[in-house]
Amino acid sequence: MLSRFRFLLPIAIIGTGASIAACADTSSTCDAPCLETVQNGNSWETDQHASHDFSFYEAPSNFSSKLSPGSILTVEPVTELANYSIPSGLTMSRIIYATNDQNGTTLPASAYILWPYTPFETTGKGYPMVAWAHGTSGVLRGCAPSNYRNLQYHFQAPFALALQGMVVVAPDYAGLGVDTLPNGQKIGHPWLNGPAQANDLANAILAARKAFPSVLTANGPFVAMGHSQGGGATWAFAEKQVKEPIAGYKGSVAIAPPTRTIDHLKNAFSNITEPWAQVIIAGQPKLIAAVTAAFPAYNYTGLTSVSYDRWFNVLEPLDGCLPTDTLAFTNVTTDELAVPNWYDTPTVQEYAKLSESGRKQFKGPLLILSGEADIVVPLDTVESAVDDTCTMLKQEHWNESLELVTYSAMDHFPSIQASQMKWLPWIKDRLTGAPAPKAGCAKNAVNGFRTDDTFQTAYPNFLEGWASVEESWKYGL
Repeated sequence: MLSRFRFLLPIAIIGTGASIAACADTSSTCDAPCLETVQNGNSWETDQHASHDFSFYEAPSNFSSKLSPGSILTVEPVTELANYSIPSGLTMSRIIYATNDQNGTTLPASAYILWPYTPFETTGKGYPMVAWAHGTSGVLRGCAPSNYRNLQYHFQAPFALALQGMVVVAPDYAGLGVDTLPNGQKIGHPWLNGPAQANDLANAILAARKAFPSVLTANGPFVAMGHSQGGGATWAFAEKQVKEPIAGYKGSVAIAPPTRTIDHLKNAFSNITEPWAQVIIAGQPKLIAAVTAAFPAYNYTGLTSVSYDRWFNVLEPLDGCLPTDTLAFTNVTTDELAVPNWYDTPTVQEYAKLSESGRKQFKGPLLILSGEADIVVPLDTVESAVDDTCTMLKQEHWNESLELVTYSAMDHFPSIQASQMKWLPWIKDRLTGAPAPKAGCAKNAVNGFRTDDTFQTAYPNFLEGWASVEESWKYGL
């Protein structure tokens, strides 16, 4: 039996945030009532920002394309928390650092560091760290979680970790927050590209250590953790450790990780009435923007005239993320979202290969968690990647540990809370040097208690009943 779900379609894979700009009044497909709805939603969305001043996210003058990834550019030692909703006792810093894309190009990016009241005790030197990879917050400048009042995932992950004595280092990802080079060239965000976001995660760790070397030592213990887009990034990060290890690495936790997003989209069109199919289909404009971020010559080729208008004349002028994205495309039909079969072109297929997480050698231990009722990253897509990876592990005799744990009746975000009893002690065990899980693969299932009587959504906000049905898009925050 499934619990009582509230499907909030067509919100696509998680996220929120925005920075309001000039009114989007040049659209040929979004009439006056449509624009008013989008702009009102965007105004509400920007009220959830800690600051409307984005000067911190301007690429600093000391940036150079010749910098090594992980170089530190700007340090804000103490972030003013008056406009944040961060628990008392915790403090925060922000940094801008050098990261690199999959072509090896150096880019500026931002991250936040959430500091505990007092550190969790470990046997190693320095404060224990969790490198946190966030789920989708959008693909434009305003979507940097470091400027969200609640840091996007609030008590679901970063607050919970910091309150347990761990330093949380959390990249915004390339193209979010810092979206322009000093020469004016735009930095695109390669959405759902696990290896690209793994670079951002790795370089944020290196930069944070350089910014605060007395407490984040060069070989201090850390675990990588992420959810959804960040889950794919974390899995790719574990793969990155095989050839580019970072000292102090103790393991990775990937919750609801997407693995082969383009294949998942293609499959959706054969199952178009399924709720999970509607979610990924609604995300096509962001996927097309992601391909363009990686291959600029692609130039949004997959957009139709309608979706092109909504993207460039409605969403982008408002610097909108979700919920604004949701409202901007609400009355756009499936046929109008993208050119038919756009995902079969050679450029998109190349992006599909580059952006894949899983099915490669990894450095563990690796803990993967998934809700059995996840409509955003369905369990079967996660389990297939786990099975293929485990087959490789056995055949190629990798001396690593991979465990998949599933949670009955849990959707996309609820799976984070449902699994906390697993991941929190697991992380503490890794950071304190407890014996690692034995090599090999394992699968376990957790059956929840009274799951028929719980309300849940696939999206970040769990304050059920907080928004009316007409304003359900607010649950995207």
